[in-house]
Amino acid sequence: MVINSRVISKGTQVWRRRKCLKCGGLYTTYEGISLSFLVVVKKSGRRQRYNRAKIYTSIYHSFLDKKNVDRGQTSVEAQEITDRVERLILARKKREITTAEIMEIIMNLLKKKAPDSLLRYVAYRKGSDPAEVKRVIKKYFG
Repeated sequence: MVINSRVISKGTQVWRRRKCLKCGGLYTTYEGISLSFLVVVKKSGRRQRYNRAKIYTSIYHSFLDKKNVDRGQTSVEAQEITDRVERLILARKKREITTAEIMEIIMNLLKKKAPDSLLRYVAYRKGSDPAEVKRVIKKYFG
């Protein structure tokens, strides 16, 4: 039985205090939003299920090359940006999203939060095409 419930993590999770009807014990659950319904359309046209780990990993690695980086803080920042990306994806109310749309969301968030990480993200994602890297840098850095 649910005794208490609150929205946490800026609306992405629900915290619930529950009580077991048999033993009377109390426990806490954290319920998050699942994007398992979402299909990501790749540049090749291939479709696959949304995978949070891929987004988190790409963001995390863009923070890693900073000098004097604290890996604990890097993880927290990557988690926050990943949560914001998911909120923005959910706000679109679509069942499909392209990788280009996801990258655009990530780049806009990184531009505000960590411009140097945006450069590393762009280099990692678009590094094989120097013209594309230049185009993205011009777009985001004028």
